[in-house]
Amino acid sequence: MILGMHATKLVVRDLDATDAFYRAIGLRPVARNEGGEGDVRQRQSWLSVTGTSASHMLILTQFLEVPAPPLPAYPGEVWLAFNVADVDAVARAAVAAGGRILREGEDRPEHGVRAGIIADCEGHIVEIVGPLSGATGPVADPLAKGQEGR
Repeated sequence: MILGMHATKLVVRDLDATDAFYRAIGLRPVARNEGGEGDVRQRQSWLSVTGTSASHMLILTQFLEVPAPPLPAYPGEVWLAFNVADVDAVARAAVAAGGRILREGEDRPEHGVRAGIIADCEGHIVEIVGPLSGATGPVADPLAKGQEGR
């Protein structure tokens, strides 16, 4: 039985470049390591919002003995999603770090957020969600309004 969400592991081609990208948009380093053997030998960078393992982590993993998977293409299979303070500022930081904007930030008043879609330096898709234009602070959890299970 699952007890909680510990981390999300993202398989990458270039650990150093993707690590720099995610740090540029606001994640902080927790740890780096190299380990495993045979087809599971890998280099990893562990990142989180807090810089500790107390919060959900993004583990960037570069396998060393097996070919890298194909580059993702939009819409991809999995999207990362981050709550950010400023959607447009994060999108600019993503571009400066080698990523690209797939969908410009747009106010979504029906959800009470501003949202955009970016791709990291390898094409992995990331949804960024923050406060509406002109608002500040974290966005409210849309499920906290009685929308659970719908």
